Amino acid sequence: MMSSNEEIQSSILFQRITHPINERSKLTEEQLNKYETWKIQPGMAQIKLEFIDFDHEVRLSIEHLNEKDKKLIIETNNNETNDSIEPKKKKFKGQNRKHLEINARSSSSNINDHQLCFFVVRGGLENCPYQSNCKHSHDLTSYLSRRPFDLDSYCYMFDVYGKCSYGILCRFGQSHIDSITGHNKNILHLNQNYIESLNKYPPLLKHLLRRKKYDYKLSDHIIKIANKQITKVNIAKRNNPINDDENKINEKQHDNNNDIGEKDDRSLVDIYYSALQIDNNQNQNKPSENEHLQTELDANDGEQQQRQSSRPVPFRTLGVITDVDMIRLKPREKIRIDFNRRLYLAPLTTAGNLPFRRICKEYGCEITCGEMAMTTSLLQGQMSEFALLRRHPSETIFGIQLCGSFVDTMTRTVQLLEENFDYDFIDLNCACPIDLVYKKGAGCALTRRTIDFERICRSVSCLSTHPITIKLRTGIMTGENNAHDIISLAKSWKTEYDENHVIDLFTLHGRSKEMRYSKSADWNYIDECAKLSNPIPLYGVGDIYSFEDYYQRLNEANVSGCMIARGALIKPWLFTEIKEQRTWDISANERFDMLKRYTNYGLEHWGSDQAGVDKTRRFLLEWISFLYRYIPVGLLERLPHRLNERPPYFFGRNDLETLMSSKLCSDWVKLTELLLGKVSSDFQFLPKHKANAYG
Repeated sequence: MMSSNEEIQSSILFQRITHPINERSKLTEEQLNKYETWKIQPGMAQIKLEFIDFDHEVRLSIEHLNEKDKKLIIETNNNETNDSIEPKKKKFKGQNRKHLEINARSSSSNINDHQLCFFVVRGGLENCPYQSNCKHSHDLTSYLSRRPFDLDSYCYMFDVYGKCSYGILCRFGQSHIDSITGHNKNILHLNQNYIESLNKYPPLLKHLLRRKKYDYKLSDHIIKIANKQITKVNIAKRNNPINDDENKINEKQHDNNNDIGEKDDRSLVDIYYSALQIDNNQNQNKPSENEHLQTELDANDGEQQQRQSSRPVPFRTLGVITDVDMIRLKPREKIRIDFNRRLYLAPLTTAGNLPFRRICKEYGCEITCGEMAMTTSLLQGQMSEFALLRRHPSETIFGIQLCGSFVDTMTRTVQLLEENFDYDFIDLNCACPIDLVYKKGAGCALTRRTIDFERICRSVSCLSTHPITIKLRTGIMTGENNAHDIISLAKSWKTEYDENHVIDLFTLHGRSKEMRYSKSADWNYIDECAKLSNPIPLYGVGDIYSFEDYYQRLNEANVSGCMIARGALIKPWLFTEIKEQRTWDISANERFDMLKRYTNYGLEHWGSDQAGVDKTRRFLLEWISFLYRYIPVGLLERLPHRLNERPPYFFGRNDLETLMSSKLCSDWVKLTELLLGKVSSDFQFLPKHKANAYG
């Protein structure tokens, strides 16, 4: 969203060149020596001499920092200017652990400070089911008098789809709000239908989860079997088989003591199939408790929601009925995905949201995955966690990444997803290096708890009709790799009843938990693991930043493909470069148009009211905290540029390119002001991510 004035400002920035290009004859000997030193310095990006900013002042804008950090910077600067006082060893890191609290505190409005009824805002007084008993205001004309000025007269949703559901609350609502009554205008565009995102959080599901009334009988049955069968004793027997006589004696003893009546040699898939039949027979003549709850929710909510079913909800399509619509898979059958050499966008926390994934899809990405969702938060019914499951219809192959530490929470969550949401595969996170996750036994810690790990993978695979993938790191500590052991273990999970493996894909990040994102990824070890995992496909992850990097890793290592993570955050058009096998010297104007599209997608996803504008701005700023690291191709001395190479201070070919390469948070805010209007005076922002490496 841009007003005409802001659009003029951006075009001026694109055309204006404040800093003249350097001429070698006018540079001092000291500056030339600096340049020659930078050219041979390891880890330094080689910028052309004409664009190096030798006179750059190392400065830090404190405009959008909180009071505590402002005092810290002022004290540090005062100590450095006073020669008689030794400077204190204080370092401003650019990130505050309480960034969420700080960012929320500076929000310009509460989500419902207007006290208006959303039913009236979106459709008129007759749509409110509570009428005179409603606790919210129905008076639109009184709100018109105190309604804040619009950020722009152009509303993306109204101009594209002919309807904006935020009505009078829209910050761009001049074109679709009646200036007298405050009612919302709708103009149907016959050539452009609005397609809502998938996987919305159903009110019935919210009701069941928050009252702990969701039916987990199926998953609980699988959990009980898995806990009995997958134990240290049984794993030892499997690894060291004994003679047949002792096997028979142990089988008889097990059958006598087993209250469930299942044998050790039976696969969990078969047990699931029999459990499903038993569960269906028991519930055939029994009235469902959900029917009564559905009636209550329909009266309160006004929207007809689909009731909980025993199998996943089919994807609704228009046109000819296909086999997918009519034929229901048996429990042991799975939908298969060809993972060979696909362009795979890694699941990225915070920055890998739905608008960003739409941008990557436009540039040629084939497989996308949602942000990491914690299983305990999903089972508690937290709306913020269910928001991570949202999927845009353009995402043709979409996965959900789950992070958990125990078989009960993981299995229950998969049943929940299988019965209520639309996705193509499930990714189990065994690679998260965050200490908060690691201390709970999840993420990287799960690879050290092999019994729990096997219980989770086998149980989840039984419940899901979709492929199961695992994301790994090389190990916990540097030099103590254990990914090959995990891959060998998971590869062995195959029964005589089922020719398919439990795991359908491995993705291996070539760094340990201790390394986080520092140093280079170990692709030699990834190659060893890829050979070991055959015939299960394995994707390598780490330091893919150009099409040369991509094809070099794809051809030299025995991987089935490469997952792209930080490279996509810094240059999302990397997918286009890989497909077309060329280096794209993208202009600042093209990059700014990309930010415009992201802003429009953000307002469509999070809303065009004040709360939606604030969310869009914050997620845009989080993305720019990676995007500024891109060095334009025309400024580089040599290609390809490596992901962890730091550039010296430089200026761009125009002022817009220089602004987009700035390290200052205040300059990032200026970019968002060109798209979303001015920020409030109390606005503060601190980026969430601070890697201990430049990349």
